[in-house]
Amino acid sequence: MFDISHRNLQSIPCIAPEGRLDTVNSTSFDQAVQPLTQKESFLIIDFSKCNYLSSTGIRVLLSAAKKLKSKGGMLFVAAVSPEVYQVFEMTGLHTIFRFSKTPEAAAEEIVEMKNKEKSQCEWNFGDQRIQFHPSGKEQEPALRWKDAGIAGYNELGFSVGIGMAADPQEETINTQGLFITTGNAAGFLPNDETLLPDFRIPHNPSHAGIVVKQAVSFGTKPAGWFRLFKPSDIPFGELAENIWQNRDHFLPGNKGAIALVTANFNHNNHGILLSLLLDRSLNEQLNSREFQDVAKAIPLSEEGISLLGARFDCEELDQVNENNPIDGTLKNILTLENIVNVLPIDPEERLSYPLVWVFAAPTFDDAEAHRIQLEVPSEFFAEPYKAFLTRRLYSDSKQVVIKPLHGGFSAQTFQVNSFDKEGRRLRPTVLKIANRAMITREAERCLKYSQPYILNNSAMVLGTEFFGDRGALCYNFVGIGGEETQLKWLTNYFDEWPAGKLEPIFDKTFLQILKPWYGQPVQEAIHPFLDHDPTLTFFPTLCETSENILSVSSDDPFFIVKETDHKLVNPYWFLKHEYPKRRDEAIYYYTAICHGDLNMQNILIDQTMNVYLIDFSETKPRSVVSDFARLEAIFMVERAPLDDEEDMKKMIEFATRFYGTHTLDVLPKNSYEGKGIEKITKNVALTLKMRQYALQSCKGNPSLVPYYFALLEWVLPIVCYNSAPAVKRFSMIVAGLLCEKIIELMQQ
Repeated sequence: MFDISHRNLQSIPCIAPEGRLDTVNSTSFDQAVQPLTQKESFLIIDFSKCNYLSSTGIRVLLSAAKKLKSKGGMLFVAAVSPEVYQVFEMTGLHTIFRFSKTPEAAAEEIVEMKNKEKSQCEWNFGDQRIQFHPSGKEQEPALRWKDAGIAGYNELGFSVGIGMAADPQEETINTQGLFITTGNAAGFLPNDETLLPDFRIPHNPSHAGIVVKQAVSFGTKPAGWFRLFKPSDIPFGELAENIWQNRDHFLPGNKGAIALVTANFNHNNHGILLSLLLDRSLNEQLNSREFQDVAKAIPLSEEGISLLGARFDCEELDQVNENNPIDGTLKNILTLENIVNVLPIDPEERLSYPLVWVFAAPTFDDAEAHRIQLEVPSEFFAEPYKAFLTRRLYSDSKQVVIKPLHGGFSAQTFQVNSFDKEGRRLRPTVLKIANRAMITREAERCLKYSQPYILNNSAMVLGTEFFGDRGALCYNFVGIGGEETQLKWLTNYFDEWPAGKLEPIFDKTFLQILKPWYGQPVQEAIHPFLDHDPTLTFFPTLCETSENILSVSSDDPFFIVKETDHKLVNPYWFLKHEYPKRRDEAIYYYTAICHGDLNMQNILIDQTMNVYLIDFSETKPRSVVSDFARLEAIFMVERAPLDDEEDMKKMIEFATRFYGTHTLDVLPKNSYEGKGIEKITKNVALTLKMRQYALQSCKGNPSLVPYYFALLEWVLPIVCYNSAPAVKRFSMIVAGLLCEKIIELMQQ
């Protein structure tokens, strides 16, 4: 059974088909609809009781919508079931009709549209009349931007300003000049006339930025739009001046700022013009004449009115529906395929029956107050991309407070407290900034090796953002909570606590948290000369650096230790000459997922002694003892007490004995006899802990070769660190001892 009911909602006709709107019933439905389209401008179709829609029913709707639109009206489709809506989607018509959740909601929207029509105004312009159609949207303040660093296209909205595209690959080129943005597109007119105009259409506007020297922006909601009563050609400058003189229709008190977005349908000159109308008062409010002086604003009248902006020259420009949102309309027009060029505004340009959207801001606000507030170290803003990436990562926050955790060799890490739009504190996170390759690798390996294995106290990557070859990553930590959560890196505790208090932290880290890694070793071939070559990771110029700092050529096979008069293998010669030619050599050993750079600045601890691991960029399967040897390099070499020459001699004698053992299951003894005995005692105790973990992880395999290769990988590059000269020289000596032991053991 099929039935059609009629009713009026706020004097708007509403038709409700009940049953199946199929081919048989479409005729009666058409007969009910057509008379209403003859005498009405708006019509509501209530689908709440219609469970089927055929193609003939759709044709009736399309015909009705076309007739209503020709009279300036619209067809509303209300209360559509998911099954019926799927029919609209399958035919691609879900973007054509206006949908409402209920007939009552449709009626409210129509009443609002009619009220807007009543508030339309018009005035004379020569022999023409201009009609203004208000949007009904409350106008927001215009935002003033001054030395704002990098701002995203999404932040700027519709704007005119002085600056340049934030292109990392062109940082050294000064392309500053006039720019315009429309939310999804930007045009640039460099001051340097030897540089060509340019434009950008980013896939994601929030990921594209502009280095803003100064700008005025207006959001995305115009006050309304203008149209001439009849088609004709008029000069753009005259139209803009006339709109300014009649601004009392849309700018209360005639105070504030006005921007015009003008569509020119001249078949010889298609284009979209974005311009800011400037007067003396506006220049005073901006506290600068940079707009007029730098961007060469175009005078319109002797009263001090001028135009500042640019024009997108377009391949095609079809007539558009004024009632559609401006941002969506321009997104369809301003495409890579359609934009031909960016040109300065010409007040003599002839406009053919133009459509002009007007932005009218009655007041000004400082743009910084509307951005995500960053409370950061002063040096953070020295590199604008850092603030740009941070705002993108924390886009759901109103305020972000950043404190440095440590300055790493190839990355910077920060503790972050952020707050939502209402000021509520969000969970603490960690921000890491490094090069693109490292951030990409870290996010991928955290997902691949950390999250599937480490169930407690592990880092979870919440997001990554990139700017050229730089990147940023946001970590969340399972278990962290509470306002007073404080993160410290393990180095803080290492400096303050004795070995006995530190050992439980390492036990927890290696025997509990990371047990899924080290506790499941796999026996297979490893390539120590390839896997542990530091020049293939962070230190490609290691040999050259060692020559410059230590004055020992990496082409000399040996060097003399002056304190003991002992000749040692030059470890940098060994690295430069032996590693490359022996990279294919393999030994059978145990592998496991290893962190790859597990130093005490990658182990974070909160105030309740929860342990959190970060920095997974080098995480992958490798020799199972790698991470333990990494920490031994820190304890025994980086942290060696070397205050004077006597300390150096004592440490060399001690290291010679310490690294004289032949197997991993024979732990060396603490035979140090010099000053700083307390430090050495702690360092040795923790080193022996590492070797015990290593022996357990490799299932008792006593070979020292894999362990010493892993140790050598991190002792060799200490010469590149920001360490004392004595420590750098000591690292070369220890590396020489390790090389000699490796050579000896591999010849057995």
